[in-house]
Amino acid sequence: MPYITKPIRKIVVALSGPLVNPRVVHEAVRFSKLFEAELHAVHMRLPKAGELTMMMDPLPVYTEDDLRDHFRKCGFDDLAETVPVTIEKGNHGAKELKRATTNARLLIVGYKKRNRLLAALSDRSVQLQIIDIVECPVLVIPRFDEHDAS
Repeated sequence: MPYITKPIRKIVVALSGPLVNPRVVHEAVRFSKLFEAELHAVHMRLPKAGELTMMMDPLPVYTEDDLRDHFRKCGFDDLAETVPVTIEKGNHGAKELKRATTNARLLIVGYKKRNRLLAALSDRSVQLQIIDIVECPVLVIPRFDEHDAS
């Protein structure tokens, strides 16, 4: 019996801090319009974000309005005011994304190449960890610079 694909009615876009690739936002909006799906934004926050430690500066705390600014910066002012935003707290981003994508039919995430230190510490990128655990398809938007095109 062939697999029957359910219609895409809910799309979740994962937004990190201030350096979200604008292509991630543009593609999330484009796909939500294409499928006439509701778009939701989600951000993963470590529980200790904003707290001082003896080892390093505190991790920044991004607010709902900071996340809405990503839509505003891309020219989606109306959507910025209405898009549902969720901030999930936890130590394992992929597990929190699994919870945030309940009932979603598509997750959109950005990707940037890891530096050598991160690559040495872990053999798997965060994006691969996400793909392994969430239950919906994942669309990964790579960082693209004009000088990369050849």
